[in-house]
Amino acid sequence: MYKIIIILVVIQIAYYGMGMDEPIDTKPATAEKSEVLITSLPDNIQLIIGLKSLDYRPRVFAIHELSNDLPQDQVDALRQFLYQKLESQTLPDLEFNGLKNELVIELMKQQAPSPELAMDLVQMYQNHSYDETWRNYCVQFFGKCYPFLPDNDGRIKMIDAINAALEERSGKIAGTAGYMLRHMVDYPGFDRQEIMDKIFQTLNAENCSNGSKIMLLQAGAELGDSRILPIARQHMQSKIPLLQMSAIGAIGYLGDNTDLVELEKLAASNDLNKQTPAKSAIAKIKQRMTSK
Repeated sequence: MYKIIIILVVIQIAYYGMGMDEPIDTKPATAEKSEVLITSLPDNIQLIIGLKSLDYRPRVFAIHELSNDLPQDQVDALRQFLYQKLESQTLPDLEFNGLKNELVIELMKQQAPSPELAMDLVQMYQNHSYDETWRNYCVQFFGKCYPFLPDNDGRIKMIDAINAALEERSGKIAGTAGYMLRHMVDYPGFDRQEIMDKIFQTLNAENCSNGSKIMLLQAGAELGDSRILPIARQHMQSKIPLLQMSAIGAIGYLGDNTDLVELEKLAASNDLNKQTPAKSAIAKIKQRMTSK
């Protein structure tokens, strides 16, 4: 339910309408208990945190085999591992951050999710010394995990953090934040129009990067915000494949018969990155127009 894998975003857009070299030495600021005694941890936990192996595969398999009723000392050790930084170990970016991503998912599956986990994610996002991939993952968890975390100060701060992430427009983080807000419209206490306005304002900002526009177009279109349609049309011929795919998908959600000529040209392309979303967009528009 909670799994967040970046590569799935690409798939969504296409059909959118279209171990450590050193011991653990960084501890969560929210941890209230004393430092975990490493020698007291079972082999599987030591494996995950990089004390038995530095390889990705055995560690991710061990994460997937975790029970959902871990004792507190093991939860604390795993939370401490989340605070490790990319440059402190030898795995490549996506493998190391993939381990941490999978670990958060397993911590979320605990019978009683850690009350400190929300604050952990907020603190790591706010700390710019962490690599952008991991900070982006943290923003994803703000949206996906919000309703399943204990209702405490950490969860409240997740909302402040996701709003702050909308201001990080030079990379992909603002786009991720917007798409996570799109998922939060159905949660109690969130206003749909307010979320739509935030997404549109971020998308329309002069300093919004193309990387963020990809997800913001998707978020706004899925919410039915017709204000983004001119922006989508502007990027329908983009030379950036993912941006073009997202724009085509947005037009599928929001466009009308006047968009069919350009979409049909794209649908005739031999490039599946254009052809597939364009055909889907055409079908959506025709179905919508017929039902009116």
